[in-house]
Amino acid sequence: MEAGCEFSVAILAGGQSRRFGQDKTLTAINGRSLTSILADGLSDLSDDTMVICKNPGKFSDLNNVRLLADVYDKQCPLVGIITALLNSKYEKVFVASADTPFVQRKLVEYMSLKDGDAVLPKTNNKIHTLTGFYSKCLLTNLKKQYFKGNYRIIDMMDEIDVRYVDEEECRQFDENMLSFININTKKDYKDAVEILKKIGYTL
Repeated sequence: MEAGCEFSVAILAGGQSRRFGQDKTLTAINGRSLTSILADGLSDLSDDTMVICKNPGKFSDLNNVRLLADVYDKQCPLVGIITALLNSKYEKVFVASADTPFVQRKLVEYMSLKDGDAVLPKTNNKIHTLTGFYSKCLLTNLKKQYFKGNYRIIDMMDEIDVRYVDEEECRQFDENMLSFININTKKDYKDAVEILKKIGYTL
């Protein structure tokens, strides 16, 4: 890492897993939970890695992370990001969801060097709000959004300084776009395992 690029990491491990049928954050691949895979992959990028959810005790087996409970009752990613920014050691926080367990460190390092109150990947016209950087200066905007009852992070993008990282940039550091494999259903899980086998990716 280049000097001056220190940041915190926040893994959002909430969600109700309705489509998956069980708590997907604890679902294992090769004997390791999705949350553990992501934590192990990212924790050495920062000396401040947080796992955030409603019931952090379920992750008591994780090492080198801080376990934090959401600061508000509503269960949504917006609350997880607010919790992360309120508790982070550094100004910038890389936020990732536990159901995207294969986020690539080189891509995170590249994004950390970009300026912007938020730095987010944008591929196929989709903004990946849960695979990117947020700064503490956004807390006022995020809290305002929450107390308005609008929990969609995407709805505040026009109001803040966002630096988007396009697909070409992403592929320079994540050729197979593993960072954007999102496991929401059992089929997603099976597809992810097959992709990993196909490219010879080892956990």
